[in-house]
Amino acid sequence: MLDLGVVFGRSGSVVLDIGIGVGDTLLTMAAQQTELDVIGVDVHTPGIAHTLAGIEEQELTNVRLVHGDALPFLDRLPAQSLAGIRIFFPDPWPKARHHHRRLVRDDVVARLVELLRPDGWLHVATDNDDYAEQMQLVCDAHPMLSGGPIPRPPERPLTRYEQKGVEAGHTVVDFWYKRAP
Repeated sequence: MLDLGVVFGRSGSVVLDIGIGVGDTLLTMAAQQTELDVIGVDVHTPGIAHTLAGIEEQELTNVRLVHGDALPFLDRLPAQSLAGIRIFFPDPWPKARHHHRRLVRDDVVARLVELLRPDGWLHVATDNDDYAEQMQLVCDAHPMLSGGPIPRPPERPLTRYEQKGVEAGHTVVDFWYKRAP
């Protein structure tokens, strides 16, 4: 198990950001919320490289990156160790035969909830109507979560992916869930 205090060199609130893309949202939020330590995870090598450059340029000390699949990485995190988890615009896998590949599904959400400390939060966003429905069904069904759709929080920057979706006429939905104490 990772000792997050050792990873960041301090004992603080840690947020897991799954699927950081090119990292612009992670970098902006990390710079604005310096009291939070952020672990960003993504498989996209150019995105990791771009984010590393941004960390250096902005001299951020509260960000660590994992280059790889988030699901195996979850097993390295201690139970109830995270203040929050962010999943912004995960791949919607729009074909019905691929829905089992979606990140926000029963088994993954159950694992994420185990990692949240009491009163920890899960913030997800999508511009895919079908996926938004699934996200809400899965999260609403978990007995340790309460919450639902919220207006886009002002601290969440508009992502490149989100902007493309808005320009294409997609409706963006943010969900905020809190783990029971």
